[in-house]
Amino acid sequence: MADAPSDLSRLLALVQGFRASQVTYVIAKLGIADRLAESPRTADELAASVNVNADRLGRLLRLAAYYGLVAEVSDQRFELTPIGRPLCTGVAGSIKATAVMLGEEHYRAWADLLHSVRTGEPAFDHVFGAPFFDYMTAHPETQATFDAAMSDGVDVFLTSLADSYDFAKSRVLVDVGGGNGSLSAVILKQHPHLEAVIYDQPQVLAAADQYLTAAGVRSRCRMVQGNFFESVPEGADAYLLSNIVHDWDDERALRILKNCRVGMAPQGAVLLVESVIPEHGQPSRAAMFDVNMMVVLTGRERTEEQYRALLAAADLQLIKVTPIGGGESLIEARPL
Repeated sequence: MADAPSDLSRLLALVQGFRASQVTYVIAKLGIADRLAESPRTADELAASVNVNADRLGRLLRLAAYYGLVAEVSDQRFELTPIGRPLCTGVAGSIKATAVMLGEEHYRAWADLLHSVRTGEPAFDHVFGAPFFDYMTAHPETQATFDAAMSDGVDVFLTSLADSYDFAKSRVLVDVGGGNGSLSAVILKQHPHLEAVIYDQPQVLAAADQYLTAAGVRSRCRMVQGNFFESVPEGADAYLLSNIVHDWDDERALRILKNCRVGMAPQGAVLLVESVIPEHGQPSRAAMFDVNMMVVLTGRERTEEQYRALLAAADLQLIKVTPIGGGESLIEARPL
């Protein structure tokens, strides 16, 4: 039996982790996984197909093999492994867009994590000279990658979400900050009686129109542009905010929730999809998301009690918190 990794080897793996993340990013960004999914290929063949240096790509592929993303087989050819397969486009469980998103702007912002710790300000703003969402507005390719990353793994946890909340009692769902509409698409497919309002900024809604059309549910959706700090569409039975509240400090998060409270039907619900930090300092993956909010935005992950207090300040009562997979939970709230 192999010896368990020593504390030092685990520490070194953490220290060197940036190398693995960048190799994974390059494999995803260049579409190497897509080409290897078709058949094993040499570094020369791959380099010619993606227009990069063959020697350098070959050296990168040897490191990718060390990390388990690919395997080197006969005739100096490389094949894709099951670990690397989710870096392909369009496969079940694909995380290609996430790998690209994290390998680009997020990677550079996290490289300046020390700035956030020292100053209390987002490292992203310091590195890129603009707040995250303003930067995406000015860089459509970054916005498109972000929207696609937000869709990665949607089918898995939305199926669980549908089991955790009874949408049968709802008629209209408002997807607040709904992005490309991928979450609404899954819910609409499972609930044919339901209509959805995708509420977001105008530069985002064009992608939503395309996505929802391809998903076959566009006829049951309305696209509404606006600013959720100012208002939300009124009269809906359910307001879904998926990873929205954690983007903002308490003051701005409360403003969004109050707007939902004002707009909702009397028996309506606010549904938050968020990572909830465990009480009593238990180690949790949510801590990683929390620091990401510190680096990229002004928000934070919160405990259940912090969500309870935040919702109460918006005249909403936290009803229950239900884990739905992927480190996320569904937080259901109703009017006090």
